[in-house]
Amino acid sequence: MEARSDLEQQVSPVSSLTDLIEVILPENAGNSTRYLGAFFRLAGHRSGVAIKVNWVDRMNPAALSAALLGALERRPQGVAFQALDHPLVHEAVAKLRSEGMRLTTIVSDLTGEGVGYVGMDNRAAGRTAALLMGNYCIGSGSVAIVWSGQLSRAHEERESGFRALMRAEFPAMMVKDINSGNDQPEENFRLIQELLESDKSVAGIYCVGAGPSAIVEAVKAANQINRIKIFAHNLTHVTRAHLLASEIDIVIHQSMQEIADRALAEILSGNPISRHAVATHVITRENALQHLDINAISDWLD
Repeated sequence: MEARSDLEQQVSPVSSLTDLIEVILPENAGNSTRYLGAFFRLAGHRSGVAIKVNWVDRMNPAALSAALLGALERRPQGVAFQALDHPLVHEAVAKLRSEGMRLTTIVSDLTGEGVGYVGMDNRAAGRTAALLMGNYCIGSGSVAIVWSGQLSRAHEERESGFRALMRAEFPAMMVKDINSGNDQPEENFRLIQELLESDKSVAGIYCVGAGPSAIVEAVKAANQINRIKIFAHNLTHVTRAHLLASEIDIVIHQSMQEIADRALAEILSGNPISRHAVATHVITRENALQHLDINAISDWLD
């Protein structure tokens, strides 16, 4: 699938736009990614910068590579993109760097290429989830980690951080691996349903990517919603509703507005692009209402 650009519909309406920044994001990757695209548009509007958002097939390195190389024709001032760890992407990044393009990854990193990064420390986020999960489950039973992004360093680092801390501090708890493919709701529901039927000791489920609603529905269908602890990533209107209904216990969150603002500032600064870790927030039902305000981006959402 070719990258879908919404430059014409969604750039800042400021009349004297002189700079163009391209943002490349995965399509159908959840509400938090939609928020991120909208926050980039808002940041561009406030800064007088044209923001071109390209939506590409998620977990498709060929599509991401093509979108990156396409920037060479348009010559934006810089590109912010959610990376996939694949040779095609590394090759495209090397080409853009050789042409002097300013690049920063966002949310998911791409190491070894000399580009910037703006997003949470994903390994620390996974370790945080494990520390909370082990204590919530009183260090007994088994826990499942649900992931899908084989090419996503963010997912990989969350998973490895979670496993490392569980192994070190809660050795009695078995960690079960659930590979959900592409985070499709039906697949997630089926996998969790099968897990709960085969293992009655499951005490917690950690979803490192998108698609926690299907996990909630599977746990509810098994009448285990109050016993099994569910952790997810990124506060959205959906995960907030699950928190308030006590269907999800913890959301590990990073501010999409902070990511967009910081990435744009890094590209526009003219200084060498740096790496910046945004804060990792632990959200429960008690503080959920204090951490999500999307009113400002209502006009910029797809």
